[in-house]
Amino acid sequence: MKVLLIGQGPLPIEGGEKNNAPGFRVWHFGRALAEAGHQVRLVGINPDPAFTTQLPRQLQPNLSFYPTSEVDITQDNFLAKLVADEKPDALVGASVWPSYLASLYLPSDLPFWADLFGSPLAEAQAKAALYTDDSLIEPFARFEQTVLGRADVFSTVSTPQQYALVGELALLGRLRAATYGYRFAYPIPAATDETVLPHTETVLRGKIVPEEAFVVLWSGGYNTWTDVDTLFAGLEGAMALTSNLHFVSTGGGLPPHDSATYPRFCQMVENSPYRARFHLLGWLPYETLHNYYYEANLGIILDKWSYEGELGSRTRLVDWLKYGLPAAVTVTAGVTAELVAAGVAFPFEHGNSQGLAALLSALANDPARIKQAAAQGQKLALERYHYRATCAPLVEWVASPQRAPDAGQFNPLVAGSADTDLQKQLASLTSQIEQKNIQIAELEKWAQEMQTALNTKNGSGITRNIKKFFTK
Repeated sequence: MKVLLIGQGPLPIEGGEKNNAPGFRVWHFGRALAEAGHQVRLVGINPDPAFTTQLPRQLQPNLSFYPTSEVDITQDNFLAKLVADEKPDALVGASVWPSYLASLYLPSDLPFWADLFGSPLAEAQAKAALYTDDSLIEPFARFEQTVLGRADVFSTVSTPQQYALVGELALLGRLRAATYGYRFAYPIPAATDETVLPHTETVLRGKIVPEEAFVVLWSGGYNTWTDVDTLFAGLEGAMALTSNLHFVSTGGGLPPHDSATYPRFCQMVENSPYRARFHLLGWLPYETLHNYYYEANLGIILDKWSYEGELGSRTRLVDWLKYGLPAAVTVTAGVTAELVAAGVAFPFEHGNSQGLAALLSALANDPARIKQAAAQGQKLALERYHYRATCAPLVEWVASPQRAPDAGQFNPLVAGSADTDLQKQLASLTSQIEQKNIQIAELEKWAQEMQTALNTKNGSGITRNIKKFFTK
């Protein structure tokens, strides 16, 4: 079958620093479909405001890649022309924003699989809580309702999210006589692949941390759900108990989606008496991260309890395990419960900084326990969470794609906007606003750097920052 696959970039193969979970998601979907013999054109939407749409290129047999700017893809006829040229048998959207654009701009008569990679409304609640602004929920609700009314079948990132989505479909009127006995949704967990790169460079030990340090690693974004208060207090407590414990962070903020969480954590670190043992390295090129995994002793990820966590996942855990790095976790997402049950992750309670401190200190003094979890975790990641295993339902559906029994009959039980032209205008404006928000976030970051330089009276630093900003 010929498949048009639309997802959020950048893909891992594109390099750069801010690789994201949706980029891995669409990359795994594309490889799984291509390796099953389907011809796949992968359209990758790149959010970088400076990015320009490129010509398609072949990545591997049956898989071609079309890197596209976020603004271009919302222009009329861009996707319609692509469909006319490619003549696909099926459409697949990977994550909610690409699925939303596919729902708006692609022909309504083609079979369509929409992936909701995490619950949009639960993520909206987390963002609204961070900024104390419920108006932030509306776009998420509009995106999701549009997708739920158009797609023929759906994937979620977890089984709990699958059931939540079925409830939403019922409320929208899609659980009706025509669809009785029809399966709308399948869980596809976050995945990894078999590529395990060798340790090519010493990046931490003897350079940033002492050779004998016990390294706790954070790698990735600090999102709305990240409990930085418990993280900071737990790390400080562990450092008080364990003199050789160091914290290394690769990753950072996620503006414009979340411009508050990471800066607040940085401020707490700046004022810590253990500041010298916190190493905040910022976003680093993806192709270098595996070296940090090799040199760390333990990963860490923790949530505030929320429905976002209950319905969602934590992609980075699987990648860490592939490199033999177990993690300390709060048991929120289904994947964390699975990994704890398998003995390859170490749990602590939500909001319990003292419990976290005690856990980290105990693990720092029990290398055999970590070594055993590392060996078991690597095997588990490559078997249970390989993309060929997780993507099996998608591959099977694409072999014989069909419209849902109620296709074209969407009649929501709850009133909402059905004006497609208006939604297209909103989608186009949203993509342009996101570009401006990214530029504003960069300007705010520069201003913060300038303020820091002024506070430290570092004249040469000021000059360097000014030159850096105006030569972008």
